[in-house]
Amino acid sequence: MAKKPNKQPAASVAPKPAVAYKTDEPKQPAAAKKPFSVSSKLCLILAILSMLVYANTMQNGYVLDDSMVLAKNTIVTQGFKGIPELLKTPRLKGFAYLKNENYRPLSLVVFAAEYEVFGPKPAANHLFNIIFFAGCVVLLFLFLDKLFDRKRTGVVFIASVLFAVHPIHTEAVANIKSLDEILCFFFAFAAMNVFMEYMNKGKIWQLLAGLVLLFMSFLSKETVITFLFIIPLVFFFYQSKEDKKKSMLQASLMTGGAIMVAGIYLVIRGKILSDYGASTSAVEFIDNALSETTYGGHTYGPPNIASRIATAILGLGMYIKLLIAPYPLNCDYCYNSIPFVGFGNIWVLLSLAIYLFLGVMGLYRFIKDRKDPWAFAMLYFLATMALFTNVFFLMGAQLGERFTFFASAGFCLLIALAIEKWVVREDITWPLLLKNVKLMAVIVPICLVFSVLTFARNADWKSNYSLYKTDADKSPTDCRLNFYLGNDLVENEYQNEKDTTKQRQLLKDGISYLTKAISIFPEYTDAHTELGTAWLYAANYDSAAVHYLRAIALSPYSSIAANDLGTVYMRTGRIREAIPYYQLAIKIKGDFAQAFFNLGCCYMQLKNKDSALYNLNAALQFEPNMAGVHQQIGLVYYFTGGYDQAEKEFKIALQQNPNDFNAINNLGATYLNWKKYPEALDIFNKLVAANPGYANGYSNLGNCYFQMKQYPQAIEALNKALSLDPKDVKDYPYLALAYKGVGQMDMALKYEALAKQIYPTFKL
Repeated sequence: MAKKPNKQPAASVAPKPAVAYKTDEPKQPAAAKKPFSVSSKLCLILAILSMLVYANTMQNGYVLDDSMVLAKNTIVTQGFKGIPELLKTPRLKGFAYLKNENYRPLSLVVFAAEYEVFGPKPAANHLFNIIFFAGCVVLLFLFLDKLFDRKRTGVVFIASVLFAVHPIHTEAVANIKSLDEILCFFFAFAAMNVFMEYMNKGKIWQLLAGLVLLFMSFLSKETVITFLFIIPLVFFFYQSKEDKKKSMLQASLMTGGAIMVAGIYLVIRGKILSDYGASTSAVEFIDNALSETTYGGHTYGPPNIASRIATAILGLGMYIKLLIAPYPLNCDYCYNSIPFVGFGNIWVLLSLAIYLFLGVMGLYRFIKDRKDPWAFAMLYFLATMALFTNVFFLMGAQLGERFTFFASAGFCLLIALAIEKWVVREDITWPLLLKNVKLMAVIVPICLVFSVLTFARNADWKSNYSLYKTDADKSPTDCRLNFYLGNDLVENEYQNEKDTTKQRQLLKDGISYLTKAISIFPEYTDAHTELGTAWLYAANYDSAAVHYLRAIALSPYSSIAANDLGTVYMRTGRIREAIPYYQLAIKIKGDFAQAFFNLGCCYMQLKNKDSALYNLNAALQFEPNMAGVHQQIGLVYYFTGGYDQAEKEFKIALQQNPNDFNAINNLGATYLNWKKYPEALDIFNKLVAANPGYANGYSNLGNCYFQMKQYPQAIEALNKALSLDPKDVKDYPYLALAYKGVGQMDMALKYEALAKQIYPTFKL
């Protein structure tokens, strides 16, 4: 029997999808109506995994340089009000003046917004770091998946998983400050994803949106400058279309737009930094030991240019080592932690060979097949590492784990490709990869080990002490780690400890670490400054002065050393010697509120009212809520008879701190001298009721009763003051007169005799 012909030939259905595709709003295929596509599910898995491995950072505090960009940054802590200034000033303007500066406002703007909403809550800051990092992982996956035409989703997913759990990223995520690195990556890959859409659909708004995102990446950190190579690498060669002319035009517009965005950013940065006398080219030896420097006739740094380059190449090899075996990790790689070597060193030669191989092989494979994922991974890795080589130019650090944040994406892709090629030996596809025993046998242990290492390393970042102690034990010859640990012991652990015995031990340990830092690098300015502070806390003023003077001699920017040296002189009664150093501190840092405050106190002691008020008010100008300033201004007016102004200032001081019994006492003393005895009496009675051990309160209460001729109450209060502080003999005359007032002449004569020992001319 002959077969019946089809009523509707297959050829007749072919045009229908094409016609439907050309309509403005084509019907979505049934698969697209599913709540979650495969890509969406994988993105969700990656986001959850990224957040889980860093979840324990939320119990960490402010660590390392978090205080500079957030906790102690006077502009950031203004919240929304500080954002306009953050956009037009160098990165650390709100913390200190630095010669070597950068312009990275976007992370600071985010910190200001977080501070406005949550206040000084490090958990909130850590949470946003985690969320943005998860966004980075997702955007990386989406970009790579599109780059390889969604044909290598399995490999791309594995690469993204490795990127998410790799322990080398702990510095970028666990250190709140490194949000600048995360945001730079986030907006860079957001831009790349939008550019992908522009290549496919050609909408001009997509081009503009991509350029805006790229500019936001620049505002986060300069690292994205390497994308001026990545963008043409991808879009000239990886996204070719049938209409090559149109494709080349689009790639040209993106590349030209990227160059324009980079130029705009560099002009803005250059203008802002030059206005503040800062520079990105100044490299300090303490930050990068490859920069040669001379102090006191002694030269520090590599012995010659060959050694500098060889040591830099050794550092590049250390990055490879940490990417393969990320242990041990350190928050700092400073002077003496990495030895200076020559080209005869086997590790230098091995490192050089690895990078040359990656470069040659990457170019070879790229020329052979411009869509080769191996070529992209190698060239991307080399391009994003180029800024941190220290070979072509010196950067602000010799080595840092955060510098691998971009490049590690290329490394993880190479590992995923290697697993596919040499372990699985077939294309890794989704979801079959979950059933591949060979693959799971390799990838699961790697991810588990990396996740455990990441989770454990996060815990090291819990506090400054835990981080510095852990890392200093791993790298005992690093001069800055010894400084960091000593500084934390003196400024934080010692200050927060209540037990005096433990305080002494903490101060002793801090002095030991700081002394070790100086023994490694004798011209370490910051270490001399902090060692001076440690001796100041120990009341060893001579040793403190020695180290402060050394710090001032070593650096023209030692504002803290100058201020604290003034404090040494003020505490030892050398007021006139203190003044020039407070003035020097202000000259170095024009908005140094504490130095203005201290200078005002000096002038107050010298009874120079005008200078005292000028400097105290200047302190308020730069730090409006600074504790103690209104009280000192009140004292200036008090001692010069301006009781109405003194009353006003003491009341403001009490608004700031209602429990400040010194301010309460001063307000009462103002009323007492102003002859407003009822007001004074009310204050002093409340004061001693709340502070029964406060001798000066009882003394003033007794004086108030005496002035009101209530002699029995005066005698009771004055005797209570003497019982609390037998050495305070200023009240003997009042006691003598009070006893005379109640007719007890024997006691009056007794205290008259005692008073004459202090005040020879006194008599009843």
